[in-house]
Amino acid sequence: MRALVTGSRGFVGPYLLGELRQRGIEATELTPDSDICDFEVISSEIESFVDLGGEMVVFHLAALSHVGTSWREPERYLSINAGGTLNILRAIATRNVKLRFVYVSSSEVYGNHKELDKVDEKVSPMPLSPYAASKLCGETFVLQYGRAYGLDAIVARPFNHIGPNQSDNFLVAAIARRLCQAKRDGGSSIPVGNLDAVRDFLDVRDVVRAYVDLALKGEANSLYNISSGRGVMVLDLINRMIDLLGVEIKLTTDPTLVRPVEVARLVGDSSKLIRDLDFEAKFSLDETLLDVLSYWQDRL
Repeated sequence: MRALVTGSRGFVGPYLLGELRQRGIEATELTPDSDICDFEVISSEIESFVDLGGEMVVFHLAALSHVGTSWREPERYLSINAGGTLNILRAIATRNVKLRFVYVSSSEVYGNHKELDKVDEKVSPMPLSPYAASKLCGETFVLQYGRAYGLDAIVARPFNHIGPNQSDNFLVAAIARRLCQAKRDGGSSIPVGNLDAVRDFLDVRDVVRAYVDLALKGEANSLYNISSGRGVMVLDLINRMIDLLGVEIKLTTDPTLVRPVEVARLVGDSSKLIRDLDFEAKFSLDETLLDVLSYWQDRL
């Protein structure tokens, strides 16, 4: 099997490339500076990949992914996350080839279902941000092209995935950096946003294993949650990080860190993933948090 990975230079991409190569799958990167909004450029890259033939899979990771920024740049998010996805699908469809397409969406498409302990794939999406809306639009294109052109498509809906090398634009990395800086500098407090939100956290190394498993064994034209199935309140998560780091730090709410619209609870039911792929996470939350904290301590 040969694999083409878009968005290979982001947080998840290098982990996915490593997982593919570890399993003996030849992995090719879409040229990192390629503009996925330019159909001619993308069409040429897709042509170069599919012309070699054989069993093929495309992992489409390339996207803008920061929820907060999407409120300031909604048009750009829609153009890249939905329009870029459409360009890749069109380029594949014009080649009339048989391949598997794994689209990495987001649990954010579900929106606020705080009345549910967990959300499964049957829950109706209610996106609450431009980012979530753009990813849901991408999902729609993927499933449409799957039906119309016989594309062997799978939509993955990962919940919050964390690990070393994640940008500090994201919650766990941002908190880890602030805590490590406070420990280094003798600080007594760090700024935080909403502490009441409940999220589902999974190690990025487990997430990419699930992506590859989906490519090999997932049901065509299906949706799959990728989650731990455990809800953790942000306040509890931060307190756990403080304990693991061995510091005493106060938390100070900073209004600029609070999103305009916040999903109160987002915990995934991954029963389908477990049933179809016999999937089981390898990393505990504490193991992942320790790795993230070590990563930031080494870089400050």
